[in-house]
Amino acid sequence: MENQSDNPPQEFHSSPVRKEFIPLAEQDLRQALADWFQVPPTFSETRNIHQIGTLLGEITKKLPSLSVGLAPETLQKGWLAAAGPFLGKQANLLSISKGVAIIQVLQPAIRYHLEQWKAPLLAKLQKEFPGEDIKAVRIRIG
Repeated sequence: MENQSDNPPQEFHSSPVRKEFIPLAEQDLRQALADWFQVPPTFSETRNIHQIGTLLGEITKKLPSLSVGLAPETLQKGWLAAAGPFLGKQANLLSISKGVAIIQVLQPAIRYHLEQWKAPLLAKLQKEFPGEDIKAVRIRIG
């Protein structure tokens, strides 16, 4: 009879570690993409899954804030002072953003008139809104 002390005890596992079954076509596709992008193939389906809160937080930090800009009442008062009573009623200063004042008119004739007076109008807008760095005026019909 053999001596039991000569043989080391064997470790028993309840079940072998199983790998995820991936069809051959899927394996080939993953390997082709890995070869194309020159990265090792990924075998985890959950590797790039993130919580929606973290992604939305990162995206909203990159978006411009909605509170940036002047209030519509401030724009209207400044526009009436810069353009005068007639043009102030015929056109509307929509916004001042990134150094561009956007003016909306309803009639093409008023747009033409404002185009002719663009330089003096720019100077008056710069005087009315000294905190804003207005460099250009854009006039649109609508």
